[in-house]
Amino acid sequence: MLSSNSRPDYHTWEILTPGLQVGSLLVTGGHQSSTVMPTPAKVRVTISLAKETADQVDQLVDGLKIRNRSHAIETILNEGLGVSKVKHAVILAGGEQAQRRIPAITHMLKLLRSEGIFQVTIALGYLGDSIRNELRKGEKYGVTIEYVQSEFGTGGALRELKNRFKHTFLVVNLDSPAQLDIKNLLKFHREHQPVATIATKSLQDLLGVYAFEPEIFSFIPEGFCMLEETVFHELTKQGKLLPYPILSEP
Repeated sequence: MLSSNSRPDYHTWEILTPGLQVGSLLVTGGHQSSTVMPTPAKVRVTISLAKETADQVDQLVDGLKIRNRSHAIETILNEGLGVSKVKHAVILAGGEQAQRRIPAITHMLKLLRSEGIFQVTIALGYLGDSIRNELRKGEKYGVTIEYVQSEFGTGGALRELKNRFKHTFLVVNLDSPAQLDIKNLLKFHREHQPVATIATKSLQDLLGVYAFEPEIFSFIPEGFCMLEETVFHELTKQGKLLPYPILSEP
């Protein structure tokens, strides 16, 4: 609620946040109001902002990327605190061509490290030992690598990791080196809020780098499953997948 304040050039806003993880906000004030219902484990915080600052916040609202004042403040806080920062990536490295994927994987490890993503899980399948022997624990690339073994396709391999992710994460599925602006991919993903955003060279084979929400696991059935053939198809039908076709050769 907007509280009375002795300074007419200041606005006092009450904001709901779930501790350190900034979430939905409740903001009411001036000519515009917005209410987002609170979720569990949130605390109420009251802040006072100069009218000039409040006006600048309102200028961010475009009704599309930034829906309302509440969403604007949430976005600012998320970016400022680094709450939305992705910290973990999964690399899918199964299949008969596993050995040929090593250049693509090593290039992506360097790219992930440059973006501050140091925790990497590599999902191995057939002939996966060649990748494990080459990359080891990741010391050479400045990251920490752990391995999982699966013979259940790209979807099945990812499903085995479903308890590890509570926030946005990246999945890499490449057979040749590719260059990508990860920050822009994640910014696009946050702004449009699909379950999956796929950065790819081709909408035919759908190889690329994916930004996923944990909801993705509800679309992966038990047993053998390919993301490209089953999961992406269902997400597209439900309007929960967006392509980000900006992936190029390094």
